[in-house]
Amino acid sequence: MKIDWKNIILFVLIAFGISYPVQQGYLTDFFLSFTKNSFISESEYLLAGFSTLIAAIVVLTFHQNLSKRITILGDDKIKNALILVLPIIAFSISGLNNNFGMNESFYGFAFALINTIYAFTEEFGWRRYLQNALEGLNKNLKYIFIGVIWWIWHLRFETQFDIFIFPLICICGGFLLGKLADDTGSILPVTAMHTLIILTTNSGIFGINEIMGIGIVILGWILIELLWKRKKAHNTVHN
Repeated sequence: MKIDWKNIILFVLIAFGISYPVQQGYLTDFFLSFTKNSFISESEYLLAGFSTLIAAIVVLTFHQNLSKRITILGDDKIKNALILVLPIIAFSISGLNNNFGMNESFYGFAFALINTIYAFTEEFGWRRYLQNALEGLNKNLKYIFIGVIWWIWHLRFETQFDIFIFPLICICGGFLLGKLADDTGSILPVTAMHTLIILTTNSGIFGINEIMGIGIVILGWILIELLWKRKKAHNTVHN
């Protein structure tokens, strides 16, 4: 499949153009005007996710013959939906410490839910559009390319960590998430993995609650995978 670089560049320009004022803090006062004293008051990054979502929606209206390898639900719709909601369930059980005086379980639920929505908005752009648009490119190059774009999109260049370590995190993360999207054909498992990364890095001090939440998620994902393999084996025998 021929790669339409013109529309890919348009996607990148729109995503960067919308995310720039967010990443540079120009919308901080606006964000605080309606989130002050709420549990997301320090999560201005949530606005940035709309940049990739909007860019993808705009470019999808122009980009013809786009690959449909990766969709929202994929082929195993129920399985992928269960994978998506598992971090929300897990962190509702484990709870999360917070400085807002909120019940830990409710905060775990609310923080996981809002970040699942955020991760979906990002991954709709990175996977549903950009990864499909790069179909035909060598897979490893595709994952690395998206990882590099993801790093630059954050516009973090102030420290040595931002310049030397953070790009490696984005490239490795892009590789992992890209392969997961190709393997499942859905952005939901990718969204769930992205959410888990956020929950274990942006929720505050990494402690027993986070460890317990991660453990529940991993065990749940393993159980879902085993159940689906058993279901497929059962269907194969009876067919």
